[in-house]
Amino acid sequence: MNSNQNGGVTFNILLVLLVMVIFVLGYMLVRGDRSRIGRTIGADTPSIDTHAPRPAGKPRTITTTGAAFNDGLGRAGASTQYPLDEFGAGLAAVDVFNRDINNDGRNDRITRRRIENGTAHFIYEYIIELNTPTGFIDITPDDFRTIEGAQCALQKLRFIFTPAFSVIKISRPWRDTWNTPTQATRDTFSILQNQIHHIDRQQMTSVCDVAELF
Repeated sequence: MNSNQNGGVTFNILLVLLVMVIFVLGYMLVRGDRSRIGRTIGADTPSIDTHAPRPAGKPRTITTTGAAFNDGLGRAGASTQYPLDEFGAGLAAVDVFNRDINNDGRNDRITRRRIENGTAHFIYEYIIELNTPTGFIDITPDDFRTIEGAQCALQKLRFIFTPAFSVIKISRPWRDTWNTPTQATRDTFSILQNQIHHIDRQQMTSVCDVAELF
């Protein structure tokens, strides 16, 4: 009789211990799941200016006083459009122009790349390559690109081919806002001995859109 009672007591103690273990494990699992609530896992999302959203794959054209700005390159020999990423950013278009810039009878190459950043601002980047007997050589000076805003451009370039090849770059510094006028600078470049050299600098008036000074 005592043996049966002792066995029953032992069984009850083991049952209580098992219930306690199950309760503790369940509490730990629930607490662990709650600790994850409100925590984001994954890559950070880039901050995108939605002031002037544009659908991907459809580059926007900046206009000045009712007409697109003329950079002097004329019609491209080849043009390629590229899809943008989910934020409307990336390489949008590449235009290639075949022009003889050093009068050696060979067509050199000027490439214009349009790069979007998913906002109302974008840039045109220019690459100038000389056609030589051993292949094309990049002779592009530093900072040969535009800086485009929604209403005002901070930097633009114009290419001139007659009577001789030259490039005019007009730029101004950013201050306070994109639309705050600042004093512009006009830089002129020319090709000498198959290299592009900076040959002149002039201070100009203060403007918002430097395109107005060409």
